[in-house]
Amino acid sequence: MKKAFKFLSHLGLPFTFLSALWLKFIRSVGIGYFEEKIFMTTGILPIHDQYYQPLINPKKQLIKSLRSDRELPGIDFNTEEQLELLDKFNYNDELNKFPLEKSGELTYFYNNSSYASGDAEYLYNIIRYFKPKRVIEIGSGHSTFMAQNAISQNKIDDASYQCNHACIEPYEFSGLEKLGVEVVRKRVETVNKSFFQTLGHNDILFIDSSHIIRPQGDVLFEYLEILPILNPGVIVHIHDIFMPKDYLDEWVYNHVLWNEQYLLEAFLTFNEKYKIIGSLNYLAHNYNKEFSDKCPIFAKQSGREPGAFWMVKK
Repeated sequence: MKKAFKFLSHLGLPFTFLSALWLKFIRSVGIGYFEEKIFMTTGILPIHDQYYQPLINPKKQLIKSLRSDRELPGIDFNTEEQLELLDKFNYNDELNKFPLEKSGELTYFYNNSSYASGDAEYLYNIIRYFKPKRVIEIGSGHSTFMAQNAISQNKIDDASYQCNHACIEPYEFSGLEKLGVEVVRKRVETVNKSFFQTLGHNDILFIDSSHIIRPQGDVLFEYLEILPILNPGVIVHIHDIFMPKDYLDEWVYNHVLWNEQYLLEAFLTFNEKYKIIGSLNYLAHNYNKEFSDKCPIFAKQSGREPGAFWMVKK
């Protein structure tokens, strides 16, 4: 099927070129009422390769490798405490029991495309170690499966243990209700902020949303309205963060226009209210042995780029 689509796309290259020229012309003279209606209906909007536009042209704009560490002098990576926390995890036997490939519906397996080894293992470690009483996920999927596994094991260890697991998921994952979690079918920016103030010490706010800064969007709501009002001791997760490196090469060169990481970096600069406890890509590149020792599946899978990021409200 992919080969057929690729053949058709090549066959249509002359039309693509002519369409691109026409769209560039429309954008340069201004988008009219009817053009706006068409663009919003089809979900396509032409963007100029121009410094005022959000288009990323890597060959034109990048000045060094995306895999280079950037200077972030205002951020304390809190490396010693990151390593101390890693050393406290002792759940490798449990992590080795989860399958690599899909074995059933609504069950976790490592070789998935959204929340794989490293990230998922660390999430399991966090829940097993801190034993949160409440977890709120903004965005859900394979992380939800792994979180449920850790919560279930906590209950096996302690029959009195209880954890309310809520998922804010307006767009996807139709089978979520079958997991027994609390499901909120709303866009997060429409959820009352008091919902997040129910989180207490060692509870988890798990953010894996659109990754895009938009006016009145989810990411701005999370960083500017939720994070400042969380109670002390709340543990916060954010996915697809690679600081101090940029986003992955394949994402940037394929025009994945995410920018959440840079907002997070600005948020953390000179921020004395939050401290980093697990910057997984940083650990994987700079303290690979220590990280791999606590993530046994990641240790066996070369080339993986973990992207989970953990911090705690002081």
